Amino acid sequence: MVDSSLRILWVGGDWDDFALRNGGTSILANDVLATRLTDYITDSATAGTVQQMVAAVIDTQGSLRMDYRCDGPDELRRFRLTIKPMKDGRVIMVHELRDAIRLNPPMEVWSYDPAARDQKCSVCGMVHAPGASWKDPTLPGVQHPALVCYTVCPPCITRIGAAVAGILDGAEAGDVGELILKPGFSRT
Repeated sequence: MVDSSLRILWVGGDWDDFALRNGGTSILANDVLATRLTDYITDSATAGTVQQMVAAVIDTQGSLRMDYRCDGPDELRRFRLTIKPMKDGRVIMVHELRDAIRLNPPMEVWSYDPAARDQKCSVCGMVHAPGASWKDPTLPGVQHPALVCYTVCPPCITRIGAAVAGILDGAEAGDVGELILKPGFSRT
């Protein structure tokens, strides 16, 4: 649960287990409470997108749903985020694991570097090198860059913007839509 300033008020579920399985020893539940969610988002595009979604839910008291990926080198993981309004300018953000696919062979292990020239979309997990198209790094023949900076790719910005506009225009709920990635899929 977060408030309108994105201060983390509560975390639940298997937060600590997921953090520990993914090397997040410094972001256990007791460490993140009362801090801002954006303190853990490395890039301004993703932070701005999260702020925009939370603000729209608070302003309209509507809900917003978004599918996203949170892959590890050994696993493709698809989640659904549902943001629901609560009292007093707060929202609850529920992350539901939709599916997890073991990758064999695994992707190359990558690291975040704010100066990296290759980008990774924080929403769909696609990677992008300057002058190239956005590609799914889990597909055969697509190499995951060793160093990436995070952003939100243009198609995901469009998807999220449409869902936010929908609830701002009076829809009961905004749905960013399912993140469907098919074999051979490539974003340009």
